Amino acid sequence: MLLITVHVVTWYTLGIHVVGSIGIEAFFSGLSRGVLNAGFIFWALAFISALLLGRAFCGWFCWFGGYLELIEWGIGDKLKIKIPQRILLYLGAIPFVALGLKIYGALLSNWILRGFPAEFTFRLADVEPWGGQQTGISIVITAILFGPVLLYVFGRRAWCRYLCPIGALLKVFSSVCVGKIRLVNDECIGCGMCNRACEMQVDVMGDLNAYGKVHSSNCIICLKCTDACPTSSIVLSLRRKVASLSTGAAARAERSSLKRRKLTAFDVAIAVLWISTSVSFNLAGLNQNAPQEMKVLMTPGLLLLFYGLVWLGQKTWRRYAT
Repeated sequence: MLLITVHVVTWYTLGIHVVGSIGIEAFFSGLSRGVLNAGFIFWALAFISALLLGRAFCGWFCWFGGYLELIEWGIGDKLKIKIPQRILLYLGAIPFVALGLKIYGALLSNWILRGFPAEFTFRLADVEPWGGQQTGISIVITAILFGPVLLYVFGRRAWCRYLCPIGALLKVFSSVCVGKIRLVNDECIGCGMCNRACEMQVDVMGDLNAYGKVHSSNCIICLKCTDACPTSSIVLSLRRKVASLSTGAAARAERSSLKRRKLTAFDVAIAVLWISTSVSFNLAGLNQNAPQEMKVLMTPGLLLLFYGLVWLGQKTWRRYAT
């Protein structure tokens, strides 16, 4: 949030064009043109942190994640409005498709059509911070759709779990990072508080039982599970600890894991429809000339549309089948 304020004040108010955009698009855009800009430096640091602490960037630094937490705090915690927890909904393929369509495609197409840059140059003010095709209306649509709307339908951190292309990119690093949430003693009672505290719907207990650490690539190292643990059995650590669950705790962990591992035809249908439609639009070039407002609507809008259609179809089938 501070960096956003600095960008707005220095670039647009004071006219000081020293440090440009630090967005992921600026990073790949610079690479495609042989420019090492502010986005390159920012994301190089983010990727280094990912090697150490996985998706901690998502849990502690992402500005949009901060906005989502603010919305969730206001709606769920302060207004006490009940928010559904869709623990069976797992659309893990969607963010990787979004990543390929939005970022990798532009990078590779530039390198293929124009050739790999012969040299790279440093230019921090390479890309305007908040320019491009963004409009006031598109920003408002983004804030509403990606915040309250997805929150009501898919629960907390829905954007981070199902749609964020940057989160998909950092998932690659989370599998090899050093820092993990680890089981550090044998006092775990299998109460399930860690599972209930996790807003990313990670099966914390199942991972602890199987690996002695949180193995899931969805973990953003927010440390809410460690705060919720009544026996202080799990902590963030860079080193492996020799600890295991008791027989009773392991049995309770297995029962909890069965609920989190269940993948239904409902989820598969949504993912297939969303991915096939998005890829078709991209290959047909229909989204290239579309206004920014339509592009913003497409990402969560299609997901919500297909969720509603599949849900309605499932409900209709059950009514007439019985």
